[in-house]
Amino acid sequence: MCAAPMAHAAHYVLNLTGDADGMVTDSFSFGGVFFETGYLELSGFTPFVLEDGDTFEAFVTITGSNPPPFPTFIVPLKDQMFFGLNFADILGGAQPETSEANGLFSFDGGPDVGAGCGNCTSLIYGLNGTPFGFTTLVASGMFLMSEPYQINTISISYQVNNDAVGAVPEPDAWALMILGFGAAGALLRRSRRAGLIPAC
Repeated sequence: MCAAPMAHAAHYVLNLTGDADGMVTDSFSFGGVFFETGYLELSGFTPFVLEDGDTFEAFVTITGSNPPPFPTFIVPLKDQMFFGLNFADILGGAQPETSEANGLFSFDGGPDVGAGCGNCTSLIYGLNGTPFGFTTLVASGMFLMSEPYQINTISISYQVNNDAVGAVPEPDAWALMILGFGAAGALLRRSRRAGLIPAC
């Protein structure tokens, strides 16, 4: 059962930027599936502690060398495509064992689309075989979690593959993608001990 938001919850307004030319791409196999990934760290915020019931609005602008009319952040076209806005502690802190993120994305002023994660502090949006990219992103959402979590990096990322699995990446796989194998180790060990927590 998920906890109700706390009465003293904070609201964060974040103005974030990133240079798409600094995108880090990689690939890995997980559960017998080959994934391609991309990660772009965003700047423009001071580290903070995320607590149960906290909400946010994020205004993200991506710069880069893609000429108009192409968007500056482009996700490779594959059968399964996932985009994430990630709030993390890359200094070694594991995400709370029970955490949930729910919110909305608007890409380049378009309509709102739902995003979230039932067991992580990322907002994840999935689509199938559809060209996808953007230059500006407006995101909003709420976090539910069992304990406070230090946020010292915010990033956008993608995870794509051509295997028609059709499911949102498990938090373990998403952690590998956004944090890298070394930093994700503690999270993987912790979530395996706890088991997967169902979304509310």
